[in-house]
Amino acid sequence: MKVYFLKENISEYVIFPAPDDLERYIELEIDPEQNLEEYTPILKGDKILLVEKQPTLDHVWNGNGWVLPPGKQVALLTEKRNSLIEQIDNHAAKIYSTWTRFESEYRERQTAAEAYKAANYQGDCSRYITDFAKRAGLNNQSATDLILVQAAGLEKLQVELANQRMRKYELKVPGLTIDKMQSIQDDIIKQMDALMEAYNNG
Repeated sequence: MKVYFLKENISEYVIFPAPDDLERYIELEIDPEQNLEEYTPILKGDKILLVEKQPTLDHVWNGNGWVLPPGKQVALLTEKRNSLIEQIDNHAAKIYSTWTRFESEYRERQTAAEAYKAANYQGDCSRYITDFAKRAGLNNQSATDLILVQAAGLEKLQVELANQRMRKYELKVPGLTIDKMQSIQDDIIKQMDALMEAYNNG
């Protein structure tokens, strides 16, 4: 099958019928089964070659393959890094918002439990504890201890979530490829999701 590529812009071509002004075109014989959409035409001397699809408009052909010019490569890496860091921060914020949705209530309950335990489980017992104990089917002392265990667990999860979020600085290590940055970000998100699951199961 014959394809006619416009000399002025080889990304434009005609297949059928053959153009009248053939002098403006470069003719190339291709396999009829070939899908032109999967290739990019390049000019080598006065001939057209079909090579693998250009990955992005920023890539240039170096004679053997598509490469990014150094300046473009730095810009692309920076853009990708910033995007991945933003995704990490947003994911952490989403989890934090779930954990802190009733933070004031948690804090009040924790404070009441700490005070009741400090009084050796004697004296007035806050409704934060008694109401919780009633609904959980526990006595006040057991409810107090459970509240403190849950509070300590949440605090531990929050510290670990903060640690995972700070891992975003691993993406700023010089010399990382886009694939390596993506791999680091994937692991951070995975660890954050594991913390969220631990919270849900706790």
